[in-house]
Amino acid sequence: MTSEEMEKSIEFILQMQAKFESNLTRFESDLTRSEANMDKLGATVSNLRVSVAELAGIVSESIRISDDRFTRLDDRLAKLAEAQKGLTESQKGLTESQKGLTESQKGLTESQKTTDERLNALIDVVERHITGHNHGQQAMGEQ
Repeated sequence: MTSEEMEKSIEFILQMQAKFESNLTRFESDLTRSEANMDKLGATVSNLRVSVAELAGIVSESIRISDDRFTRLDDRLAKLAEAQKGLTESQKGLTESQKGLTESQKGLTESQKTTDERLNALIDVVERHITGHNHGQQAMGEQ
């Protein structure tokens, strides 16, 4: 190898060394920024974990409260259904009683008609007795 070739090789190696050092400096700077970003990301992830844990607690409590409310609602609906059932049975009894009353009313109406007829007949007898048999007309000789 000639001295000129050797100088070119050395110069090439020195340029490569300079480039390598420049790249290494840039890499170290990038690495430092990346580490800082990773620290920030770690803090953010930690905060996110805390937030997710809090949210999970809130959701869990909301579910428990909703379950309690649905249980109470189910109980109230069951009681309402029982009350409705009792009301329906009472209504059936009242309907049956009303049918019996209607029949009784018909009988009373018939009895009242008969009583009215008999009372009218009695009134006629009493009036004839009081006014005489000629229905209140004076006898011909009394004028």
